[in-house]
Amino acid sequence: MRNKQLFDFSVTQKATLVGILFISTFKKQKTETMKHNMFLFMFIKMFYTILLGSSASSNQILSSSFGPFKLVFKQVYNCNPTKNNKIQHNIYLSHKNNSTWLLGNSTLEVPLDDTLFLEIKMALKDASGIWKENTFTHKTPKACSSFKTAMGNMWTPFINGIGFKNTDCPIPPGIYVAPGFDLSMFMSTNFPKVFIYGTYKIHMYYSRRTAIFGCIVCIMEFKRI
Repeated sequence: MRNKQLFDFSVTQKATLVGILFISTFKKQKTETMKHNMFLFMFIKMFYTILLGSSASSNQILSSSFGPFKLVFKQVYNCNPTKNNKIQHNIYLSHKNNSTWLLGNSTLEVPLDDTLFLEIKMALKDASGIWKENTFTHKTPKACSSFKTAMGNMWTPFINGIGFKNTDCPIPPGIYVAPGFDLSMFMSTNFPKVFIYGTYKIHMYYSRRTAIFGCIVCIMEFKRI
């Protein structure tokens, strides 16, 4: 990791302003929510990892536009449907009435509980259309509870929308059919309300030690509003 002195004052000043802007959007959240907000930690860690990693990466990301956004879901899918994973989400997007809905089905051979970890790997599409893999990676324990906290008030509508019958952790084994979840409701979760604009490919894994129990991919655009 290179020394901070690689950055001139103007870049450091920009970083400070970004941090102040980002943190201010969360100052009204409850302490417990902030403590466990996986996505808040993801963003902060991603930002400072890139900032301290190299001057080129830092200058690129700091010169990018960021702020309030409209979230555009482009594609969701099971990233390894041919493998015998214990948790399978066979999901897809459906566009109706100017809304994007999440539909499909899930098969859980094991409980979706807090013995699992939730792993996130994010790729950012650059100006040439090339995915910059592993732009950010993060692993958090207590997969079910962590995701529940991140969803906030939208947890119950989300769980009902994807067909799960139990709104508490753990989610028991079973076959579940999704009646549908309106993804515009995602903006009412505890996800950050400002972000760096761009298109991201996010791999989300359920894991325990070295075993992968399930995996989905979501491609979305954080679009300027």
